[in-house]
Amino acid sequence: MSQDQEGGGAGSAQGGAPHGITLFDHAELSAQIAEGDRPLPAILEARGLTEAQWNESTMYWMKRIGDDVLEHGKDARVPHVYSDAFSKAQDALKPAPSMDAASYAKLVVDIQVAGSPDEPLAVRGLSTADYLRLSRRWARVLSSEPEQSRIFVEVYQALQSAPS
Repeated sequence: MSQDQEGGGAGSAQGGAPHGITLFDHAELSAQIAEGDRPLPAILEARGLTEAQWNESTMYWMKRIGDDVLEHGKDARVPHVYSDAFSKAQDALKPAPSMDAASYAKLVVDIQVAGSPDEPLAVRGLSTADYLRLSRRWARVLSSEPEQSRIFVEVYQALQSAPS
């Protein structure tokens, strides 16, 4: 793969990244951290990294992402490459929880009513990482399966109009 395909441009190859942490490595480690089921030092230690090295790498990649947006605006590629890599890494760690369209609609409304995902997720025994996986899954399903979309919309609308 070329550097542009690998990470979106200059500095994305292993040789240009601090401590050899490529854009894809950073996304993968970030996904593991976001899971919240292991302490940061354990995740980093498994890769032979210190927290200082991780922080340096994070500053490097976040600056690259920001610079790409500043330079290219809506045509920036690095944030999309990173987001896709993070999503794939996160989805590979654990499957999306089982939930039907009506239950997902209820979760979405509960989060809107609560003003935060914290309580609605907690009562369902879900993590923020689970919610991200669910959101990606249902974005795909609702945009490609008319019957599931119909169910979601009906339940969502009914819950929106229900008295509190």
